[in-house]
Amino acid sequence: MPTDLQCTAFFGSTAGHGWSEGHFRSVASPPGNLLPYLLAFKNLIDVQRKPLLGADCYVKGLRVAYTTATGQIASSPYRYVPFAYGTPQKDGAAPNVSCKVRMGEAANQQFSDIHLRGFWDSVEKNEELDFLNGDGPAFKLLLDAYTAALVAGGYGWLGTLEANTTRGTVDNYVAAAGQFITFTVTPTSGPAFSVPDVVFPIKFSRLNDSNSSLNTSLICKVIDASTVQTVSRVAALPFLSAGTFISTGKAFLPYTGVQYTILGRKSAGVPFGLGRGRSKARAKG
Repeated sequence: MPTDLQCTAFFGSTAGHGWSEGHFRSVASPPGNLLPYLLAFKNLIDVQRKPLLGADCYVKGLRVAYTTATGQIASSPYRYVPFAYGTPQKDGAAPNVSCKVRMGEAANQQFSDIHLRGFWDSVEKNEELDFLNGDGPAFKLLLDAYTAALVAGGYGWLGTLEANTTRGTVDNYVAAAGQFITFTVTPTSGPAFSVPDVVFPIKFSRLNDSNSSLNTSLICKVIDASTVQTVSRVAALPFLSAGTFISTGKAFLPYTGVQYTILGRKSAGVPFGLGRGRSKARAKG
């Protein structure tokens, strides 16, 4: 069975910001060893991605992971010690902007945006990217090498595939022992639920006249063709009226090339791997 590997790189900056970038790869079957894929991804990040970072930005870690048929996560991480910093003497851009690269797939019907944060600040001029002057041409050469490596390496993203999307009605639900919710469903379009214990998200709507806490996306496992059950405990009021559901089918779409590159907006967050710390002491009474 084809397996989609999620390859994620974790970045940071000396200003205290953090962000991640992710790409997928598709393999014919669940790999017994993720290390070869992790090393290939590390080579991509070290050789092609890191030079696009400013000197005050760095790669902190990597991870290759996939979700098993039972919903468990198989993963292989890598931690940079010390951190892998970007190109010397090139400051990184502000944390709320990105070098936005729109990638396409073979049919040019679906697209995915790659937000490259921490890029050289000198490339941003007058609220746009300047690849013609100053450091622009040198940066563009590195950027082209990175996107070409993504294409050559078979990387891509998970796009929506209508043929794999199941829609239908929710005819009933009951709270099983331990407060797992069991739904009785009737698929009206798309593939049937045919493989027991397979886990995936299902979005429920309109239950109890749209007044149910279950009208949200829940991770469920297949019991049989007309029954699914949540994998986590969920509190809910008794069933009153029917609703609908949609299980969106995802499919791996390989990058085939760059559509365009512009200055984007994608704010960074807090650094990865750091706890919140202890709360301030408060007087009792």
